[in-house]
This record gives sequence, C-alpha cells and structure tokens, in this order.
Amino acid sequence: MSPDVLRARVADAYDRLGLPSWPPPRPEGVEPRDEEYSRVSDLHKYRVVHGRAHAWTEVLGALPGVVVERLGPVTADRHAFARGVRIVSPVPGTLPLVLLERDAGPTEHGDAVDLLQVALQDASHPLDHGHPDCGCDACDFGSQGLLENIDDQVLSVVAGPFVLLEGKGWKATWYPDGGSMEGDTGAPSDFSAVMRACRALADGGAPRLPRSSTALVGRSWLDD
Repeated sequence: MSPDVLRARVADAYDRLGLPSWPPPRPEGVEPRDEEYSRVSDLHKYRVVHGRAHAWTEVLGALPGVVVERLGPVTADRHAFARGVRIVSPVPGTLPLVLLERDAGPTEHGDAVDLLQVALQDASHPLDHGHPDCGCDACDFGSQGLLENIDDQVLSVVAGPFVLLEGKGWKATWYPDGGSMEGDTGAPSDFSAVMRACRALADGGAPRLPRSSTALVGRSWLDD
C-alpha cells in the first residue's frame, strides 16, 4: 500500500467524524497582532487533533497483523495525557507508533488546549512538542494545515525509514524527504553532520554519533 492511499483512507475516516474545520484567521502575509500571542479564543477547537489520531488508529489498525494497544493516563514530556494508543506493525525492524491525547483544561501552568503528541516505541520518545505546537491565536493557521502536519509526521514514520536521535536536552529526526533538530542545550552545532549520521543509520551503518546520544531506527511499515 502506498502512502498516498493511506493518506486518502485517513481523510475519509476523519470526515466521517463530522468535526469542525476553520480557515486561516488572517490573510496570507498578514502578521498577527500583539494581543493574539497571549490570547486563546477557544481551548477546545483543537479537539480535531484527537479526531485525526482516531482516524490514523482506525486505518493503521486495519493493516494485516497490526496490533493496537490502548493506553490509559500517562505523563510524558512534561504533559499529562488522558489516553493514547500504541500501534505495532508486524514488519521486522519497524518502530511502534504512539499517539497520546491531552484534553483541554487547566494545568499547573495555566489553561491548555487539546493536544496530540506523536512518539516512537513508548511515551518517553516524543518526536516534538505536539500538535498544535502552540495554541495561541497568533499561532493558528487554520485546521487544514494542522491536520496535514499530523499526517506528514505519522507518514514519515510509517513510510520509513525513520531515525530518532536523542541526546541530553536535544533530539533530531531524519527521514528520506527531510529532517530536523531541536533542543535547549547541548545540541550539536553541525546539523549536516547529524543528518549524515542519521542517514547512515537508516542504511544499516554504524556511524560515529554525538556524545551520549542514542538512536531509534525504524524501517518502513509498508515493506513487503
């Protein structure tokens, strides 16, 4: 099955949920107003990300041999998640995909919007800070782009190969069409060298990795 077929099936499954959509709140090229950065107009509109997770769970769970494990409340990456799933492919060398859902509401740091976090293997290996990456009005670019970002991230893992390289205070991801690196402290200064190392890992090599880093390497779920 091709990634395009998976994407289409997910879109169909999502449409059946009847969730709302909204356009970008500003015309292209128009900068947000200062007050939009500190304003969250609707804590609950981002529940659409949970719907997208349900659609992906349905579609991936229908693939031959795939197992969906339901997760209860879990705390990871400084977030408390109400529920989640761990989706495991039978293809040798693949990495389990974890989808975690946080509900909107008050937290110890103030009100928070609904959130979806994508992780690998278990909840302790998130790929980034979640979807949406920020819930303020200034960072709202419409529902379609948000859902496409989720699809792109999940497909990068499922279509493979995929590499997650983690160090103290930083992480890097690599897949054939791209890669990224983020971190507050300790991140390597040479992004290109990190990407070359990840590519070598994906090819089955044993490159020299940044000090004290570990890697998760997964092949495509779609390999025959």
